[in-house]
Amino acid sequence: MNAAKLFAVAAGAGYLLLGVVGFAVTGFEGVVSDGPDGLIGFDLNPFHNVFHMVVGIGFLVASRLDETLTQGIIIGGGLVYIVATLLGFLNQLQILSIDDSIAPVSFLHLVSGSAAVIFGLIGARQTDAHFSRSTSRSARA
Repeated sequence: MNAAKLFAVAAGAGYLLLGVVGFAVTGFEGVVSDGPDGLIGFDLNPFHNVFHMVVGIGFLVASRLDETLTQGIIIGGGLVYIVATLLGFLNQLQILSIDDSIAPVSFLHLVSGSAAVIFGLIGARQTDAHFSRSTSRSARA
Protein backbone atom coordinates (compact mmCIF):
# COMPACT_ATOMS: atom_id res chain seq x y z
CA MET A 1 0.00 0.00 0.00
CA ASN A 2 1.14 3.54 -0.76
CA ALA A 3 2.79 5.33 2.21
CA ALA A 4 0.63 8.43 1.76
CA LYS A 5 -2.55 6.33 1.87
CA LEU A 6 -1.35 4.52 5.01
CA PHE A 7 -0.53 7.84 6.65
CA ALA A 8 -3.91 9.26 5.62
CA VAL A 9 -5.76 6.39 7.31
CA ALA A 10 -3.64 6.39 10.49
CA ALA A 11 -3.43 10.16 10.91
CA GLY A 12 -7.05 10.64 9.87
CA ALA A 13 -8.28 8.21 12.51
CA GLY A 14 -5.93 9.77 15.07
CA TYR A 15 -7.04 13.34 14.39
CA LEU A 16 -10.70 12.36 14.40
CA LEU A 17 -10.29 10.56 17.71
CA LEU A 18 -8.32 13.50 19.12
CA GLY A 19 -11.14 15.87 18.20
CA VAL A 20 -13.79 13.68 19.84
CA VAL A 21 -11.72 13.13 23.00
CA GLY A 22 -10.93 16.85 23.03
CA PHE A 23 -14.63 17.64 23.35
CA ALA A 24 -14.79 15.35 26.38
CA VAL A 25 -12.16 17.62 27.96
CA THR A 26 -13.34 21.06 26.79
CA GLY A 27 -17.07 20.59 26.34
CA PHE A 28 -18.85 22.82 23.83
CA GLU A 29 -18.90 26.16 25.68
CA GLY A 30 -16.65 29.06 24.77
CA VAL A 31 -15.86 27.94 21.24
CA VAL A 32 -12.75 30.11 20.84
CA SER A 33 -12.11 30.78 24.50
CA ASP A 34 -8.65 30.58 25.95
CA GLY A 35 -9.35 28.49 29.00
CA PRO A 36 -7.39 26.10 31.16
CA ASP A 37 -8.66 23.11 29.19
CA GLY A 38 -5.98 20.86 27.86
CA LEU A 39 -5.33 17.26 26.99
CA ILE A 40 -2.16 15.78 28.52
CA GLY A 41 -0.56 19.21 28.60
CA PHE A 42 -1.66 20.39 25.14
CA ASP A 43 -3.86 23.48 24.74
CA LEU A 44 -7.36 22.88 23.39
CA ASN A 45 -10.69 24.60 22.94
CA PRO A 46 -13.82 23.55 21.01
CA PHE A 47 -12.65 25.30 17.81
CA HIS A 48 -9.32 23.42 18.00
CA ASN A 49 -11.29 20.17 18.43
CA VAL A 50 -13.43 20.93 15.37
CA PHE A 51 -10.28 21.65 13.36
CA HIS A 52 -8.80 18.28 14.38
CA MET A 53 -12.03 16.50 13.41
CA VAL A 54 -12.14 18.23 10.00
CA VAL A 55 -8.51 17.29 9.32
CA GLY A 56 -9.21 13.72 10.43
CA ILE A 57 -12.24 13.37 8.19
CA GLY A 58 -10.36 15.03 5.32
CA PHE A 59 -7.44 12.60 5.63
CA LEU A 60 -9.80 9.61 5.85
CA VAL A 61 -11.63 10.75 2.71
CA ALA A 62 -8.26 11.39 1.01
CA SER A 63 -7.20 7.82 1.77
CA ARG A 64 -10.03 6.59 -0.47
CA LEU A 65 -9.03 8.74 -3.47
CA ASP A 66 -6.52 8.22 -6.26
CA GLU A 67 -2.94 7.92 -4.95
CA THR A 68 -1.80 11.20 -6.48
CA LEU A 69 -4.72 13.09 -4.93
CA THR A 70 -4.03 11.47 -1.57
CA GLN A 71 -0.39 12.50 -1.78
CA GLY A 72 -1.28 16.09 -2.63
CA ILE A 73 -3.81 16.34 0.18
CA ILE A 74 -1.40 14.85 2.72
CA ILE A 75 1.43 17.16 1.64
CA GLY A 76 -0.92 20.16 1.66
CA GLY A 77 -2.27 19.22 5.09
CA GLY A 78 1.27 18.88 6.37
CA LEU A 79 2.13 22.33 5.08
CA VAL A 80 -0.93 23.74 6.86
CA TYR A 81 0.34 22.22 10.12
CA ILE A 82 3.82 23.65 9.51
CA VAL A 83 2.26 27.10 8.99
CA ALA A 84 0.28 26.55 12.22
CA THR A 85 3.59 25.81 13.92
CA LEU A 86 5.07 29.10 12.72
CA LEU A 87 1.94 31.01 13.77
CA GLY A 88 2.08 29.30 17.15
CA PHE A 89 5.73 30.29 17.62
CA LEU A 90 4.75 33.87 16.69
CA ASN A 91 1.96 33.69 19.30
CA GLN A 92 -0.76 34.22 16.68
CA LEU A 93 -3.04 31.23 17.37
CA GLN A 94 -5.06 32.35 20.38
CA ILE A 95 -8.21 31.35 18.47
CA LEU A 96 -7.05 27.72 18.95
CA SER A 97 -6.17 28.35 22.62
CA ILE A 98 -2.45 28.36 21.83
CA ASP A 99 -1.35 31.32 23.89
CA ASP A 100 2.35 30.80 24.42
CA SER A 101 5.06 31.15 21.80
CA ILE A 102 6.73 27.96 23.04
CA ALA A 103 3.56 25.96 23.67
CA PRO A 104 4.12 22.18 23.50
CA VAL A 105 1.31 21.87 20.95
CA SER A 106 3.32 23.96 18.47
CA PHE A 107 6.11 21.38 18.56
CA LEU A 108 3.53 18.62 18.08
CA HIS A 109 2.18 20.49 15.04
CA LEU A 110 5.73 20.68 13.64
CA VAL A 111 6.25 16.92 14.03
CA SER A 112 2.81 16.12 12.63
CA GLY A 113 3.15 18.47 9.66
CA SER A 114 6.65 17.26 8.85
CA ALA A 115 5.51 13.62 9.02
CA ALA A 116 2.63 14.37 6.64
CA VAL A 117 4.93 16.03 4.11
CA ILE A 118 7.47 13.21 4.37
CA PHE A 119 4.88 10.44 3.96
CA GLY A 120 3.26 12.33 1.07
CA LEU A 121 6.62 12.58 -0.68
CA ILE A 122 7.44 8.91 0.00
CA GLY A 123 4.06 8.01 -1.49
CA ALA A 124 4.79 10.16 -4.53
CA ARG A 125 8.12 8.41 -5.00
CA GLN A 126 6.37 5.01 -4.74
CA THR A 127 3.81 6.06 -7.34
CA ASP A 128 6.55 7.35 -9.64
CA ALA A 129 8.51 4.10 -9.30
CA HIS A 130 5.39 2.06 -10.02
CA PHE A 131 4.60 4.21 -13.07
CA SER A 132 8.19 3.91 -14.33
CA ARG A 133 8.09 0.11 -14.02
CA SER A 134 4.73 -0.04 -15.83
CA THR A 135 5.87 2.11 -18.74
CA SER A 136 9.16 0.23 -19.15
CA ARG A 137 7.26 -3.08 -19.31
CA SER A 138 4.93 -1.62 -21.92
CA ALA A 139 7.84 -0.38 -24.00
CA ARG A 140 9.46 -3.83 -24.01
CA ALA A 141 6.28 -5.57 -25.14
